[in-house]
Amino acid sequence: MSSSQTPPQSVNSVGGKNPSALSLMFHIPKTFSLVKSVFSDARVHWFPKIVFMLSLGVLLLALLTPEAFAEIVGAIGLPLTAPLEILGIPVDGTIDWAVLGIAAFNLLRLFPSQVVSEHYNRIFGGRQSGKVVDSH
Repeated sequence: MSSSQTPPQSVNSVGGKNPSALSLMFHIPKTFSLVKSVFSDARVHWFPKIVFMLSLGVLLLALLTPEAFAEIVGAIGLPLTAPLEILGIPVDGTIDWAVLGIAAFNLLRLFPSQVVSEHYNRIFGGRQSGKVVDSH
């Protein structure tokens, strides 16, 4: 591979880019728009929508309810999370929100990849297809 070539990006079978966990995490308003678009798409069956919402609801309920489990995990992972504690970010809250974000990203796999990719490309400014159109 020469220096002028770029490594291939993660693409789905129809040529669109797959959602990136980092872009979803750092662009929260766009992420909510993506979920809203996928939910309003008629090609997505109602069952994955319900599973997605119930799963996130249960995780959010667990996040907002104090748990001893978070304290145990926080104590075990203390060496890794000590810098966060110094910054004033509670360890148990950090663990909970990280788990919620990872779960939400993985729950997007419930939906057809073509539909998610199409809406992701539209909202996050990706290209619609692999075709190059000449303007001349």
